[in-house]
Amino acid sequence: EGSFRDIKNNEVLLQNYWVGINASDINYTAGHYRPGLAPPFDAGFESVSRVMKCGKDVKHLKEGDTVVATSFSAFGDYQYVKASRCVPVSELNPRMIPLLVSGLTASLALEKVGQMTSNETVLVTAAAGGTGSFAVQLAKLNGNHVIGTCSSEEKAKLLKKLGCDRVINYRE
Repeated sequence: EGSFRDIKNNEVLLQNYWVGINASDINYTAGHYRPGLAPPFDAGFESVSRVMKCGKDVKHLKEGDTVVATSFSAFGDYQYVKASRCVPVSELNPRMIPLLVSGLTASLALEKVGQMTSNETVLVTAAAGGTGSFAVQLAKLNGNHVIGTCSSEEKAKLLKKLGCDRVINYRE
């Protein structure tokens, strides 16, 4: 183990167990998000981690908690993150990784952009993907008729299990 710096009041020190890799990570490391940023630099946007230490102003987390976190440094073994970028989760499990990026993207798209209510028909394209599968479930939880598109019979079966009322396999 290396040495650690002093923790800031609003930070937590996390030990990362699993990280996600998606298009945003590729774009970031290619310089598309922060032009001029030269290596070496920290990378990695999402992790499932355990809280190792809390700053004195952190109230919603404690040492030993399991969290999903979003940052610019998830690809390391440890990272310092503002506590506000951490969400407690029930278990230390890699299945928690998509909650922040895919789950929040689906939620924002449906609730804020689409202004989804209940008793509507909601079309979800690429419905078997990470964000799409969250969108299907969120739309159903809100009492909507959900149509999902996909590209294979295997994905069509998944969409039925997730609650799609109608599945369109655009390759058939």
